[in-house]
Amino acid sequence: MELTPRVSRHNFWSYLWHAGFFALAVNFMDTDTVIPAVLIHAGGGPLAVGILTAIMLGLSRLFQLLFAGLFEPYPYKKRFMVTGIILRIFSLGLVAFSLYYSGRMAPGMLIGVIFFAMTLFSVSGSLANVPYIDILGKSIAREERKRFFSVRQIVNSVGILISALAVRQVLRSYDYPVNYSVSFLFASGLLLVASAGFIAIREVPSSQPPQRKGVKDFLRRIGPELKRYPNLVSYLFILNTVGIAITFVPFMIMLAKATSGISAGFVGNLILLKVSGMVLPGLVLYFYHRKYSYKRVLKISVVLGGLLPPLSLFLVHYPGIYQYLFVVSGIFLTLYKVAINGILIEISTDENRTFFAGITGAGNILASLLPIFSGMFILWFGYTVVFIALALLILSGYYFASRLECYGTEKN
Repeated sequence: MELTPRVSRHNFWSYLWHAGFFALAVNFMDTDTVIPAVLIHAGGGPLAVGILTAIMLGLSRLFQLLFAGLFEPYPYKKRFMVTGIILRIFSLGLVAFSLYYSGRMAPGMLIGVIFFAMTLFSVSGSLANVPYIDILGKSIAREERKRFFSVRQIVNSVGILISALAVRQVLRSYDYPVNYSVSFLFASGLLLVASAGFIAIREVPSSQPPQRKGVKDFLRRIGPELKRYPNLVSYLFILNTVGIAITFVPFMIMLAKATSGISAGFVGNLILLKVSGMVLPGLVLYFYHRKYSYKRVLKISVVLGGLLPPLSLFLVHYPGIYQYLFVVSGIFLTLYKVAINGILIEISTDENRTFFAGITGAGNILASLLPIFSGMFILWFGYTVVFIALALLILSGYYFASRLECYGTEKN
C-alpha cells in the first residue's frame, strides 16, 4: 500500500479516533492521581509509590528497547500495536475486579495485584508504542503531521476534560473501594472502543525493512548510531532531565497527604485542575500550528517543569492555592508531550524510526529509576532536599534543548 492523500487522511482520522476515546479513558486510570491514590488507600507508602511509578515508566521504556529490536525487521507492525492495547484492556479490567472484591483478599494481596496489573499495563504499552510511532511516521503525510499533533492535542484536551468531570463524580458517588473499581471499569471499556481506531489503520509498509539480525545486532548498533546522530544524544539527555517532571506529580500528592491528608474528592479536584491546564495550550498550539516550533515549545515546558518542585514546597501549606499547581502541571504535560513526540518524528526517518523509538525508550534510564530513589530519599532526607535537587536536574534540560537541531526548529 502506498501513502496516498486518501490513505493519509484515513489514518489521520483513525489515529484521532483512538486518541479521542483514549483521552476519555485516561483520567479513570490516571497515573499521576488515581493509581497512586489507590495504592495509598491499599496501604502503600512513599517507597511503594516510587516503585510503582518506576515500573509504569521505567519498565515500559526498557521493554521498548527489546520490542524495537524484535519489530524493526517487520515491514508491517500493526498486529503488535493491536495486541498491546488488548493486553492493556485486560490489565485495567483486572484492577477493577480486584478492587471490587478486595474485602475478601488477604492483607497485602491487593497491593500485589495492583503491581502485577500495572506491570502488564506498562509492558503492553511498550508493545503498542513502538509500532505506533513507526506507523504514524510512515502512514501520515509529512505536511499533515504538525496539524495532526495539534488536532490530537485538542481532542485529548477535550476528552480528558470530559472524563475529569466524570471521574470526579464517580469518586464522589461511591465509597472506597467501589469508586475506584468503577473508575477502572470505565477505563477498560473506553480503551476497548479506542482500539477500533488501531484496527482501522491502513498501514504503509517500511520501504526498506532491515534484515532480520535479532536483538543482539540491534544492541550492537547503539554506540555507532549515537555517534552518528548527535541530535539523538541531546534528545536522550532531555528525556532524562525534563522527563523527570512527568514522574514528579505523584510526589506532589504524597506531599499533600503528608501535610494535610487527601480524600477521593480532593483527588477528583486535582484531576480536573490538571486537565484544565492541558486544554488552553492545546487550543493555542492548534491555532498556531503553522508558526510554532517544537524546540521553542520544549524550552517553555522545561521552565514550567523546573518550577513545580519549589512551588510545591512553598505552597503546600496553603491547600486552596496548592491545588492550582496541578493546572501548571497540566500545561507542562501538554507542551512537553507535543514537543517531545514531534521532535522524535522530525529527527528520525522512515528507515530508522523504530530504532530511534527503542533507543529513546531504553535510554530514559534516569527518569525511569528516579521515582524509586526519590521515594527512598524522601524517607531519608525529607521533601525539601529532594524537591530542590529535582528542580535543578529538570532545569538542566534547557541546555540540551538549546542544542537540538531538527526540521522546523533550527532558528529557535
